[in-house]
Amino acid sequence: MLTASASGYTDHRNAKVDSAEQVLNSGKTLTDKERMGCYYTIVRGTLGKDTKKHDYYCRQMLAMSYQIDAKNMRENALNHLGLQHYGKDEFDEAERYFLWAIAVTDSMQGDKRYKESDIDDNYSQLYGALGNLYNVQDKNLLAIEYYQKALPIFEKHGWLESQTILHHNVAELYSAMSNDEKAIHHYSRAIETGQQSKDSLMMALPRKGLVKIYISQGEYDKALATIMPAYAYYSTHRDEEHNDYTEILASMVKLHLMSGHENLAKAKGFAQEALACDNGELMTENRCDVYAAACMVAMRENNWQQALNYGLKSVHENDDEATMSDVGCYEMLANIYMHLGDTDKAQQYIKKVRAMMEHFATSHYQSGLSQMEVIYETEKKEAEIEQLQREKRWFIWGGSLTALVLLLTAVIFFLMWRSLKLRRRTALIEAKLEGELTERVRIARDLHDRMGGLLTAIRLNIPTESGKPEGPDASGTPLLPLVDEAITEMRHVAHHLLPDSLSRYGIRRALSDYCRTFSNVSFSFTGEERHIAHEEAVYCIVHELVNNAVKSADAQHIQVQLMTAGCLTVINVSDDGKGFPSTEGHNGGIGLRDIRERVEALGGRLDIISETGKGTEINIEIEQHDENPQMGDCTAQ
Repeated sequence: MLTASASGYTDHRNAKVDSAEQVLNSGKTLTDKERMGCYYTIVRGTLGKDTKKHDYYCRQMLAMSYQIDAKNMRENALNHLGLQHYGKDEFDEAERYFLWAIAVTDSMQGDKRYKESDIDDNYSQLYGALGNLYNVQDKNLLAIEYYQKALPIFEKHGWLESQTILHHNVAELYSAMSNDEKAIHHYSRAIETGQQSKDSLMMALPRKGLVKIYISQGEYDKALATIMPAYAYYSTHRDEEHNDYTEILASMVKLHLMSGHENLAKAKGFAQEALACDNGELMTENRCDVYAAACMVAMRENNWQQALNYGLKSVHENDDEATMSDVGCYEMLANIYMHLGDTDKAQQYIKKVRAMMEHFATSHYQSGLSQMEVIYETEKKEAEIEQLQREKRWFIWGGSLTALVLLLTAVIFFLMWRSLKLRRRTALIEAKLEGELTERVRIARDLHDRMGGLLTAIRLNIPTESGKPEGPDASGTPLLPLVDEAITEMRHVAHHLLPDSLSRYGIRRALSDYCRTFSNVSFSFTGEERHIAHEEAVYCIVHELVNNAVKSADAQHIQVQLMTAGCLTVINVSDDGKGFPSTEGHNGGIGLRDIRERVEALGGRLDIISETGKGTEINIEIEQHDENPQMGDCTAQ
């Protein structure tokens, strides 16, 4: 993992740890500065080498920082504790220490003992550390959030190498999220800053990811112009950059197999060179890339047995470790087995494609929502801190006024503060809601475009005779209906995330279609059939309420009612399930509290009526105050 800190990672294990310990144990009277210096020397020297000693002296350093009020050394101790836990994959503990260190750095602002450059250096290292921490956990949104916080500091001080690494890391994250536009932007910025720093590695590194995007988009000329400087660098540094060189060779294979620019002889030459690089020490991902490229060449040559041998080596042995790259390899293996006449194996890999795509779609969606919640909470805390600082300034200024002016100012300030707080809270909730809608649209598009295209391609490659599959799977089920069933199920999932009927016909048609997918859910509508305000958000709210009732309420019947009257939209979702205690202050679980926040952000109201064993009824009223010809005349109500 590349670091995004200002100074980069330095190996301090050769620091004079023994000498520092001898000074501490010599019995000599030391000043606070000398003692703290010894602690810091030992802490740096034992990081990653002697965990027990590192932890002990970190805590000695931390305790002393409070005794002498040394905030910068406190930050150093906390940062090193975070790095220690990070190195042991104890991510929650590492996160706690890094965030604590950021809070200490915040308190250094305005303290004349500390220079601005020292504070910036602390922030840059901590933001980079948190970015890397979330990166290795595949929490892409959070990683990008902290990398982007470090970027202005790097630009301010002209730290070009750090800018290059940061842009490269962010580009890799966006590429993993299938956001090619932003990935291309950050890869390009990484190349620019690498050229400014005149570091040949930094100029070549981002090209590895950028060329993969251009190849996937069919941009042959761009891919060729991007890969050649990288190939020139890595081919002359193949010993020290062994894994990266094989990655470039795999891309060269795919480049020479592109439609309209196919050169099978060159592709085969690069594939053979890549295979020769497999000395048993390649990283797993690079080894998979090499054999996937070799498999593609063998398939083009119609050498299906050799293609099978390479294809089986192109995927992770353990399905739990599979990545999106494995999905493409599963597709190749299904195609290979079809040509070899082994329909059972082909069926097995078709099912793997479907299972993996559904797993990635679900896990990425849930992870994205969780990360947006963390970002939302962080922004809310920052807003509260900013508001408290504003209150303090107002208080100091108001203290110099007369009693009458002070009283008037206090009243005005209270009203402004309450209004600002409400607006900020509403804005944050709306931003979160918009993010969820965007995520639904993206996942629906990915399911339809990527998985739909993948399954359709597999369907077209199934050998047929007179329009019928050649043979059934082991259970007797024909392959073609199974693939058709997978395509239909994928379309249902993509459709119900955010259906086309919502934008075409309005909320009534969309909710009616959705409710019909459940045998125990009924839908009724009263009012004029038309578009309403915030109908995407309303659809998502009802979608989640129905899902909650279906999954958690054990209900025999669920009823959804929608009423539109002028500028008023009323929604009622009721079930005869197990319910929950309707005591004072009880608003249901976290899910219902989250839905309440969304409704309030739309200017609406949510009421819950529930009793244990007697079901639950949820009423929502949303009033649209803006005049919109498509939404009826609100002024008449």
